[in-house]
Amino acid sequence: MAIACLPALEVPEYRFDEDSLEQTAKLFLGETFPRLQTILRMIKNAGVKQRFLVQPIEETLKPDGIKHRNDLFIKTVKRLGEKAAQQALDNANLRPEDIDYIITTSCTGFMIPSLDAYLIPKMGFRRDTKRLPITELGCAAGAVALSRAREFCEVHPGKHVLIVAAELCSLTFQPQDLSMQALVSGLIFGDGVAACVVRGDEEESGMRLEKNASHLFDDSWNYMGFDLKDTGFHIILDRGIPGAVDKQIAPVLKNFVNQCNMDTNDLGFYCIHPGGRRVIDEIKNTFELEEDDVAASRACLSEVGNLSSASVLVVLKNLFERFRPEANSRGLLAAFGPGFSAEMSVGTWHEKS
Repeated sequence: MAIACLPALEVPEYRFDEDSLEQTAKLFLGETFPRLQTILRMIKNAGVKQRFLVQPIEETLKPDGIKHRNDLFIKTVKRLGEKAAQQALDNANLRPEDIDYIITTSCTGFMIPSLDAYLIPKMGFRRDTKRLPITELGCAAGAVALSRAREFCEVHPGKHVLIVAAELCSLTFQPQDLSMQALVSGLIFGDGVAACVVRGDEEESGMRLEKNASHLFDDSWNYMGFDLKDTGFHIILDRGIPGAVDKQIAPVLKNFVNQCNMDTNDLGFYCIHPGGRRVIDEIKNTFELEEDDVAASRACLSEVGNLSSASVLVVLKNLFERFRPEANSRGLLAAFGPGFSAEMSVGTWHEKS
């Protein structure tokens, strides 16, 4: 038994909206930049109305090196991670000492000891709490954390897991890199920390996680990831990712649903990582979904941007609060990350008695 409870989200204080991004792009790139009009059109069509940044945009655009940015990453995820974790515990009606396993995810900064090692003494978790920091699964890591939580709860009934996904994507922006993949990533990724408790009982409402699977696609090593250089993380983002939904991703998702003795017509809700507007569009079209089916994903992209591993938890939060599925309806949760890979779960929406 594994119930994913209402997630929490904490974002940094610097709000950056679509209009501000358009003005900044003109100033940063200059009116003579050959692809300026393309970038301005992409801003309007990205489906991102606002994001939240860990520092003012003026600071984000400075080439201040990996040490400064990583120090800021550590300082910020400690602060936001603690707040998100506490809210997630409150949402699940649990205390720190009730948690048996902490899973943390991030790919936008590097921290040893890991965030969980900071949270345990700071918040009063038990010293024997199991820990799993996940650092290299990118946008898929939040879904992977839910899979690992389900497997743990299945083996240890009545035990509870806390997931904290901390991503400060703006710290990976490289102002000297004017490639299209770098600029596109600068249009859609945001900063934030999401947390979620997976309870090993049915004492709270949420998505009952029932089965999960992973898939690594052929010949896809260079689809997405980071290239670590002296200046820090440089994004790798293949322009063919949206088009891969129909040819590669959709068959894998459909096969997984079939293996769970269902077909897509049996699904009543979707918790899909919002990789970008085109990715959401392709999922919608390929699965012949209604706009309501992807509303929770679009809301995440529009309101906070793509938060990498934290995004799927934000989409789940949106389902709880604004697009709540019917009790006992079946659903599909999925996210995609480096490798290129997919992480998938099916479950049933549970309402506590």
